[in-house]
Amino acid sequence: MADYISFWATVLSPIVGVIAIIIALFASKSTSRDAEKQVKAVYNLLDVFVASQTPNMMVAKQQYEQQLKQLDAQIKDAQESLEMANPFFCKGGAKIDDIEYLMQKEKQIQHITELKEHRCNLEEQLNFILSYLNKAKKIK
Repeated sequence: MADYISFWATVLSPIVGVIAIIIALFASKSTSRDAEKQVKAVYNLLDVFVASQTPNMMVAKQQYEQQLKQLDAQIKDAQESLEMANPFFCKGGAKIDDIEYLMQKEKQIQHITELKEHRCNLEEQLNFILSYLNKAKKIK
């Protein structure tokens, strides 16, 4: 949960700044005779702002990529564990051991599903960061 909050705090900070700059652009365009100079000054300010936020976003990108690698390894291990067959599993009548084995497999499947959902969330956040960085490159 803390990672989620820190992600949004990191992402929303530059977005709010950009929105404020855009509002300033529109206000300066409509109210001033020197709008062209003001627009250039605001664009320069925007470039500085984006450049100052890019290192934070790069660090966040690296952290999310590392988390995805770790999560992929966990998913792979969990799937391999799920695919291992119990040699003592009997196909005949239900025994307590067999029922426990099936319950354990169900828990493993649920765990894998949770890991995959978490991976999708991380991937979505990483894509958001990458789109921000692409936009920052276009501005420069």
